[in-house]
Amino acid sequence: MASNDYYRTLGVPRNAGPDEIKTAYRKLAMKYHPDRNQGNKEAESTFKEINEAYEVLSTPEKRQVYDQYGAEGLKAGAGGRGGFGGFQGADLGDMFGDLFENLFTQGQGGGGRGRPRSRRGADLKYEAEITLEEAFSGVKVPVNFDRTELCEECDGTGARGRTGIKKCPTCHGAGRVQYSQGFFAFSQACPDCGGQGEVISSPCKACNGAGRQKKRATINVKIPAGVEEGSVLRVSGGGDAGLKGGDSGDLYIQVGLKHHPHFERQGRDLVYDAQVQVWQAALGGETDVPVIEGGRVKIRIPAGTQHGKVFRVHDQGMPSPGGKGRGDLLVKVKLEVPHDLSPRQRELFEELAKLAGHEAPSQDGDKDKGFFKKILG
Repeated sequence: MASNDYYRTLGVPRNAGPDEIKTAYRKLAMKYHPDRNQGNKEAESTFKEINEAYEVLSTPEKRQVYDQYGAEGLKAGAGGRGGFGGFQGADLGDMFGDLFENLFTQGQGGGGRGRPRSRRGADLKYEAEITLEEAFSGVKVPVNFDRTELCEECDGTGARGRTGIKKCPTCHGAGRVQYSQGFFAFSQACPDCGGQGEVISSPCKACNGAGRQKKRATINVKIPAGVEEGSVLRVSGGGDAGLKGGDSGDLYIQVGLKHHPHFERQGRDLVYDAQVQVWQAALGGETDVPVIEGGRVKIRIPAGTQHGKVFRVHDQGMPSPGGKGRGDLLVKVKLEVPHDLSPRQRELFEELAKLAGHEAPSQDGDKDKGFFKKILG
């Protein structure tokens, strides 16, 4: 996990809502909780990163500062209201915007002034549903989705040639405008150029000056063997294109598993309900059951096996996502009671019932005869 990117730490896109963030946090916190990973220092460190990320992204004020200035902005105290002597009338994130801008762009050519500001593209989320067999062996899934890509006509500038871009007359290319409030001077993004420092005087005809266009994209995503339901895979750079040379966002693939007619998954183990005849459970014997990679294996049914008994077949479950070992196949006995007995079969069951001290009920025909006999005297 990346400790400096809270969205990647929780495995959610940057436009994720509060409920999505909370769900992702709970799932990861349960997986890496120290009580479930005793002695595992790596899990303990990951657990701390998860909590740090959730603390920031679940708090609207902290998340706003983080989105604007990153983790360093939080450490420096950006965006706090009511701090620094209790000034509550102004947003300190804006008042000290120039300070952070100079800190984070130092050494990159002019401290950011007079240059178009890059902006990272948005993250995208897609759900891919696969079969249990595909989850067992791993599979490449073609993902078809819409995303924003750079306009090929203007190469993302949004202008019709370089002459179609002019310096913003309001901020004179700085991207920010200065304001004074009492004894304090602060700045904010230029309202006319949106902080870019430039305005488009002659927009590109293909994208109408946006610099980007919606297009249909296809990416083949490799889903590893042993992947679990709800797992999220990240394709770096697979999201929307950035602005003004900014990095593309990421594509997040959430994996879903289709219902299987025979197996139920429990972690790395697979559960199979085996239909066993009553006499087979009483006398013992063998039965064969399917396995996930195809074919069947035989298991022994001891005499006196009860309904619900579970037999474990080692190393016949799902592989570990890390490639170390496999789970087991859990065979659960379901006793199958015979119906539509032949006369001889019923006779044998009645005899068995008498031996057990149980009086077998009469057949429907016998019941009717006894009823009419009583009425007729």
